[in-house]
Amino acid sequence: MITTNTKLITLLGYPLKQTFAPQMFNETFQKLNMDYLYFPTEIENDKLEAVVKGIRCMNFAGFNVTKPHKITIMKYLDELDELAEKIGSVNVVAIRDGKLKGYNTDGIGFAGGLAEEWGMVLSRNSFFIFGAGGASRALSSTLAYQGAKKLYIIDAFDEVSASLVKDINGRIRECAEFVAFDKAPIRQLLQKCNVLVNASGIGMAPHLGESPVHKKFLYKELFVYDITYNPPKTQLLVDAEEAGCRTMNGIGMAIHQGIKGFSIMTGMPEPTEIMREAMYRIIGKK
Repeated sequence: MITTNTKLITLLGYPLKQTFAPQMFNETFQKLNMDYLYFPTEIENDKLEAVVKGIRCMNFAGFNVTKPHKITIMKYLDELDELAEKIGSVNVVAIRDGKLKGYNTDGIGFAGGLAEEWGMVLSRNSFFIFGAGGASRALSSTLAYQGAKKLYIIDAFDEVSASLVKDINGRIRECAEFVAFDKAPIRQLLQKCNVLVNASGIGMAPHLGESPVHKKFLYKELFVYDITYNPPKTQLLVDAEEAGCRTMNGIGMAIHQGIKGFSIMTGMPEPTEIMREAMYRIIGKK
């Protein structure tokens, strides 16, 4: 039952029809007998500041942030965690004593999923990354920090990918290379890589059935990771499986993000097994 004492957590983004986060968090709260409620809030950029002001006046423990607000949200916060500041984007905000502090668990979730499900050693692999937005910024920065051999980064907006490459090479380690969108030699570059990552959002609503790369460029030695988890199998992953590639979707990443975010926002220990079981139960219903 929701009362005036119920602690609120929301997810800010647009669109949000694809998210499983409210179900995963609310099942976990129920299992732990916590008086919390998690719900989605679809907003576009021009309403973000007003919504954050409203959150400050209500009984919120924190909120999650997803596309397209992970970078914009930073200017409305009071402080940033060191890692979030280094990455330059935020996906978790905790509220303590009226202060909003931003964190980033995207990179942690990404690396955790690779290590747990495939035992991948990042330092032995080169990555071709589609997308240079908030999620890509976090996972690319994490890859650089943890010693990935090489990162090739491409985005539909060249200035965005160029800025990310510059930040990685300047702030973390010289390992990232800018790839121009209209002139990219995709086939040749993919042949230099072990892992293809789709962090562009292409393949999820409203771009269902689309892929950022033509299937003729895929080869069976390539590991293909799409950070989308709804749908669980994007067009890219369908094409990759047909090409004989090993594949992974964003479910593992979402679980690891959720576990870390739960602890940050509530101040409680990480409910690893409960949250993992909740997510797989939810996916099984879809």
